[in-house]
Amino acid sequence: MKISLFEKSVKLLSSFFNLFASVSLVAMMLLTCTDVSMRYFFNSPLPGTYDLVGLMGAVIAAFAMPYTLLKGSHVAVDLLVRMLSAKKRLVVETITHIVGILLFLVLVWQCIVLAFDMKAAGEVTPTLLLPFYPIVYCMAACFFVLCLAILVDLFDIWSQKEAR
Repeated sequence: MKISLFEKSVKLLSSFFNLFASVSLVAMMLLTCTDVSMRYFFNSPLPGTYDLVGLMGAVIAAFAMPYTLLKGSHVAVDLLVRMLSAKKRLVVETITHIVGILLFLVLVWQCIVLAFDMKAAGEVTPTLLLPFYPIVYCMAACFFVLCLAILVDLFDIWSQKEAR
């Protein structure tokens, strides 16, 4: 089966986002360990750790989603769907993929609106005074790539149907 340029691009972008999420996870772990060590041994915690860990948590969750979907690593409950015929299963999977795309497109839109509002209001983290809006814009980008990943997954489901 030939992989399209669209599918290659989405997979490459998803892998890059996942790498960014992985680096953020390692950074969060190192920051937390350093903060706890500094607090325990020197009674001097790192200022802003709470801010950075919170922002990195959002980055990790959003940036890992497209890759997780493409690898099939998400949690799926398909007990009832398995009992359906292949044609009915295809209909259900198509509908759920379309609903997923629509849901995440709404999230893209709402993240953009929220980030715009946060920028206008000047919302920042409590300690380091870092602005929130760049992270929310990045989350919107991740959700858009997730929509593309859902579309790739849907194309894959349909191509498997045609191969049978």
